Amino acid sequence: MTTYLNGYTLLEKLWIQLVGYNSNITAYVNGTDVTGPYSNAQIMDGINDAQRYLFNTLLTRIPYEFEEEVALTGVASVYTLLADFGVLKFFKDSRGFQIHPIGTKDRRVVDGAGSEQLYYRKGNTLVIDRAGITEICTLIYQRKPRDIEQGKASAGASESITLATTAKTIADYYNGLTLENITKGWVDTIGDYSTGRVATISETAAADDYYGTVSDIPEPFHFLIIPRAVFEITGKYPIVKEKPKTSAVTFFEEQLLAALRAYAGPALDEYVEDIWCNYGSGGIGYGYDGILPGH
Repeated sequence: MTTYLNGYTLLEKLWIQLVGYNSNITAYVNGTDVTGPYSNAQIMDGINDAQRYLFNTLLTRIPYEFEEEVALTGVASVYTLLADFGVLKFFKDSRGFQIHPIGTKDRRVVDGAGSEQLYYRKGNTLVIDRAGITEICTLIYQRKPRDIEQGKASAGASESITLATTAKTIADYYNGLTLENITKGWVDTIGDYSTGRVATISETAAADDYYGTVSDIPEPFHFLIIPRAVFEITGKYPIVKEKPKTSAVTFFEEQLLAALRAYAGPALDEYVEDIWCNYGSGGIGYGYDGILPGH
């Protein structure tokens, strides 16, 4: 029994949903038996597509859940954005004054001084227009979801675990996420993460430990990843001609609506119809016409 619906547990439950419970399930999840009708990679793709779907739905209804405020230190006027950066809401200097965005044509000329109250975006950085700025600034942004990950550790030690080769090789990508060690039975928070797939933790791990990271959408919605992932997987990788039944889609919608009402409170009822009927807001209606993927 695990504490969270981490990536490993989600993978296990999806295998059961897709093929029914049988003696091969653990081997499928652990990757020691690859004779199943799906691959673990296909199922994890479905899990992460389901998470993105839920994220897009929740972002417009409970945006406060995805807002972060962090302090960034400049290096020669360059401020590097975090791995979970999604949408910039506010950028301010150490005194609390807003630093305003400018376009390419408005940047300072070579011999100009520029302004410390102006910045421009360059890749995954914000660059203040005045040279040599190193002050600590504050960034308020809406985060994006990081992919859920699971697998078998390739190495481990006191306060570190090296994730499987399926993990991202982006520095800091999993920072702050919850990681559950299935083999050892502990739960920890990733403090730092390197391009070598090494996660800094407070527990002790070992090579061949099975683990899973936990979705960073609000926990009351984690259970909805499973039914939505079934739609995603069977739509992209159909092994039968039969479409998911309308009753299954309706049941999923009812579960999502009930979870939203419980989490967001009575205010949700003011725009409840928009959840299914607004096709331009980026919620469930965005690009969703009642036809499941692949059909």
